[in-house]
Amino acid sequence: MIDPLFARAQLAIEESRQLQLGKRALRAERECKREQLRSAIFESAMARSKSKAHRDGRRRDALSLHSRNLLY
Repeated sequence: MIDPLFARAQLAIEESRQLQLGKRALRAERECKREQLRSAIFESAMARSKSKAHRDGRRRDALSLHSRNLLY
């Protein structure tokens, strides 16, 4: 016959293993989400940088055109 204390210990050990597996799965999911977030932030920063460069280029062209018109 199995000792009740031993049976409870085995149950606690199994529950602990299940919790550890769940914790690992959540950690892996969190890392995946974190990488997705980092990628989205990077892509957003790149898009903002390109947009700013485009605006600056248009502004520079407009100022150049304006300067040339003043010279003539």
